[in-house]
Amino acid sequence: MVKFFSICLVVLLLSSCHSRRKEIARIVEEWKNKEVIFPDPLLLKVQGRDTILPDFQERKYKILNYIDTSGCTECRMKLAEWQLLKQEIDSMGYDVDILFVAWVHNYDELEILQRANRCQLPFLYDPQGDMQKINQFPAEPAFQTFLLDSLNRVLLIGSPVENDKIWTLYQRSLSSLNSGIPGRNP
Repeated sequence: MVKFFSICLVVLLLSSCHSRRKEIARIVEEWKNKEVIFPDPLLLKVQGRDTILPDFQERKYKILNYIDTSGCTECRMKLAEWQLLKQEIDSMGYDVDILFVAWVHNYDELEILQRANRCQLPFLYDPQGDMQKINQFPAEPAFQTFLLDSLNRVLLIGSPVENDKIWTLYQRSLSSLNSGIPGRNP
């Protein structure tokens, strides 16, 4: 009887892994080269202070991290890790901005978290949730971070601070994109 349950468990795990991979592939394919639209107006702030980032829409590349009201905002943001990633990106000489778009219930709490983590990354406040309404981001937070080109088309999906393999993929993509090697796409 135990052997039967063990076999059933293995079959269940294998089938769930396979269906998970298919779901990931479907999401990645759906979002590949899709344009992300930034609605107007979004408030741009750093640690709660209004700021100007005049060329963020024209930057060669952007990493967009969408934060919504679901789950633990502090847990999901990983601001210290993002700060370190920004330093690493800057040291490599890549023309990349990191942007957070936040649709949260309590922006005061968000600003406290930014100050506590000494986070100098820009946040676009989306109090009406327009970014989600327009773009219909995947529901799973793992698929709410994007590498965008200058036209805001999705090159990669996934968080480089959550997964070292994704960060390696970002590095390879940015390296080949910044080197101007024709015919090489991420």
